[in-house]
Amino acid sequence: MAKWKGKVIGAGLGFLFGGPFGAILGTITGDFFDRSLKQIPTGIPSGNQERSLNFITHLVGILVSIAKADGRLSTQEINVIERAFVSFGFKGEDLNFIRSLINQTSRVDLDLRAVCYEFKQYSSYEERLSLLRIVYLVAFADKELHPNEERMINDIIGLVEINVNDAFEIRAEFCSDSDKHYQILNITRNSSIEDIKKSYRHLSKQYHPDRVSHLGDEFTRLATDKFQIINQAYEEIKKEKGF
Repeated sequence: MAKWKGKVIGAGLGFLFGGPFGAILGTITGDFFDRSLKQIPTGIPSGNQERSLNFITHLVGILVSIAKADGRLSTQEINVIERAFVSFGFKGEDLNFIRSLINQTSRVDLDLRAVCYEFKQYSSYEERLSLLRIVYLVAFADKELHPNEERMINDIIGLVEINVNDAFEIRAEFCSDSDKHYQILNITRNSSIEDIKKSYRHLSKQYHPDRVSHLGDEFTRLATDKFQIINQAYEEIKKEKGF
């Protein structure tokens, strides 16, 4: 890619961050991309460099936004973001590109709605589920979920159009073991035994494998897995509550 093209792409992306400063940020990003990101790491969607840069830029934008949601960007949160890109195959100059992008993005107020919209255009549904997992890793980097982080995560789920059930299951992965069981049944620790039983009956009926048996083996398998998770959660809560 010619050097001028990287600057143009970066400037175009920069306007998503809002205002002239965003365009300057984008130009720097495009210039850095021209110099360093010669081959797209295996964990990043390929096809062409412009698409890959869009994906990377907006992914970093979302992750930095959630990291800043509690009022500050901590070292732990930055490390989690960097480790995510290492797992994608980034190293050396490519990883330096990500560090520079994190640093630059942290200095501006992003339009989360616009960034999420663009990310959705450049990602598959499976990649959006991976995004949500990384978002939770960043949010829990300091061992607690700040209310502002939780609100922003809910916004992100809606903006990138992740199914509510998928989002719920991913969230449950990051709760403590005891809380996880309550999350699975859509209840809290303070729920009455009557409400626990009511929720269990509702979910058991909703996800019973017999309801989807006519759709084929794959749907039956998925329903069976979900049904088993619900039953396991219910049994653990029964043990804890003593009923």
